[in-house]
Amino acid sequence: MKLTLQVDGALHPVTLTEEGVTIGRGDQATIKIQANAVSRVHARVFLKDGQPFVMDMKSLNGTSLNGKVLIEPAPLHPGDTVLLGEAMMMWVPDGGVPAPPAGLNLILDPKAVASRISLEDRAFDASGSILVPHASLDAMLAQASGQHPAFEAVTLFQRLASMAGTLLRAAGLAELLDSVMGLVTAQIPCQRGFILLADPAGELVPELIWEEQPGLHTNPISRTIARTAMDNRVAILTTDARMDPRFSAGESIKIHGITSALCAPLIVEEMAFGVIYLETSLNKGGFKREDEHLLSAMANFAAVGIQREREAKFRQRLERYHSPQVVDQILRSSQSKEAPALQAQRCQISVLFADISGFTRMSEGMDPMVLAGILNRTFEVLTDQIFSRSGTLDKYIGDAIMAFFGAPNPDPDHARHAVEAAIAMQEALYTLNLTRPVGYPELKMRIGINSGEAFVGDIGCEKRMDYTVMGSTVNLASRLESAVARSGQIVVGPGTAELIGQENLRQLGAFSLKNIEHEVRPFEVLWACDTPTGVHGP
Repeated sequence: MKLTLQVDGALHPVTLTEEGVTIGRGDQATIKIQANAVSRVHARVFLKDGQPFVMDMKSLNGTSLNGKVLIEPAPLHPGDTVLLGEAMMMWVPDGGVPAPPAGLNLILDPKAVASRISLEDRAFDASGSILVPHASLDAMLAQASGQHPAFEAVTLFQRLASMAGTLLRAAGLAELLDSVMGLVTAQIPCQRGFILLADPAGELVPELIWEEQPGLHTNPISRTIARTAMDNRVAILTTDARMDPRFSAGESIKIHGITSALCAPLIVEEMAFGVIYLETSLNKGGFKREDEHLLSAMANFAAVGIQREREAKFRQRLERYHSPQVVDQILRSSQSKEAPALQAQRCQISVLFADISGFTRMSEGMDPMVLAGILNRTFEVLTDQIFSRSGTLDKYIGDAIMAFFGAPNPDPDHARHAVEAAIAMQEALYTLNLTRPVGYPELKMRIGINSGEAFVGDIGCEKRMDYTVMGSTVNLASRLESAVARSGQIVVGPGTAELIGQENLRQLGAFSLKNIEHEVRPFEVLWACDTPTGVHGP
């Protein structure tokens, strides 16, 4: 039987037989690892009745499977966590990332989490528990090296190296959180574990919970501990919460018997965005300073992985609307602000509506695949003109495009960029018509632009959010495109004309437009397909 064992972060493909393979630090071991806490021949993995088994080889520091000390051979399953003294071993599933250890009781559905756990506020006093300010990983490891024997420091490095390798292979945030909790609870004995992440409003939300015995404990966890750890960037170890003066008002601690809590912040580049929170009771021995050091170091690794996955998801969403350059700017700005980059706000923008004239009539009787091909080809070219001028794509509406300029990143030249994009779009459509295949219709486009204040931000519900714009500025831009502009025309509102000046503009008559209170005197942008963008004349 062929399988892959991950031992101390390194992958070892093996062909398993009844004789099996041995793991240890001695020359006689099949798989050798450099760890002083590991015996010369520490453990054996072998085949029995077609099933892989693991057994301890009378090692000095013992072997455990999913947190339980091995006294006799036990079946090994993909994703099981085996500790050889302090070194970690896993059976990696074929072509995949190690699954969480069997027996881990994980809940990932946020609604399920909310129904199983709540947070409560408790009195807080800085005395009574151990608070360690967050430090760099190097400093933390140096501290651990100075306080503990050399072999323990080496073991800490090995644990973290194994964790880093596992997290790098995780695909998606849910799998990453799953892996983090599996690694943490395999190293630090506890009864309950939580990963809480800050939502856009800054509130801590349980994203994952782990229970040693599902349903045994349903009492709330301390929002005070979690909040203090994140806001003050400190790791908190309370050795006996019932005696801790900070939590004197927390009667639930006395009632439920939670005596030890351990919490470490998730921090990337000095920004805290969540915590890992563990609880256990007195009869489990409570937490120790070594646990605090280990959780802090593991939280550092976890934070980088979690932030990476969150940013990847955020980037994918942003790329639906913005050019790569604008996406990079948004991500950079979001790292230096407490407010989310797409938070709803009022700002000065220019809104552009473009509609392909008569496309509905032209498409009647056309093969759907041909129709989709024409639209996709056209939209790709037109959208490039918007993105190249730092515009934001709001949406495609059938055969129309809605875009805006000046948000999410402020742009003092939003009106000029909107008009330049409109001219470039008309030019691009003209070129497409020249090179269109035989039988394809000639396409023409109406464009309306208006500038002013609008409400910009995420709008929608929990299941579906869109980054969009609303307000009278948007309504007028839509009316200028649908009710004023003709095929091949670009029409701008008075607000846009005031910002860009009236050169190369021709004022049109007065228009009474639907749902617009006052008469509007718009302008036509004078452009020609055979002159460079920005210098169009009559």
